Amino acid sequence: MEVIRRNTEYAIRALVHLAANREAVASAWEIAGSQDVPVEFLQKILQKFVKRGIVDSHRGAQGGFSLAKEPGEVTLLEVVETMQGKLAMNRCFLGRDGCPRAPNCPLKQNWQGMEEQITSHMAGITLQDLVDQVRESSRFEVRGGRQ
Repeated sequence: MEVIRRNTEYAIRALVHLAANREAVASAWEIAGSQDVPVEFLQKILQKFVKRGIVDSHRGAQGGFSLAKEPGEVTLLEVVETMQGKLAMNRCFLGRDGCPRAPNCPLKQNWQGMEEQITSHMAGITLQDLVDQVRESSRFEVRGGRQ
């Protein structure tokens, strides 16, 4: 079972790229090449974030994409929900299309608790946090390579 689907991982990598390069407009080709994501797929992904106001699209010869918000304002939860919809641990949380046993289910409280923890954790991670982790990882790898 994948909690974070492949297209969502691609979105996270693309947004981290944009967040790490705030001062530049990046083409879909550039992002796709640096993040090892199929460009046609990436363009569709980025359009979802343009519609949500998270990414700006720039036309013309120097066109491409840039982050529309500060990296510290965009949470991992927002990215995941843009790509996958609202997080739901079990179908009983999906509203009217959910489980008919939900009102009397003795397990529902457990599912709800897990969902709240995961949602809270994702809401506490921003693109800036991910950029910082990538930069720290890069510094660690460089230091490790010199030994």
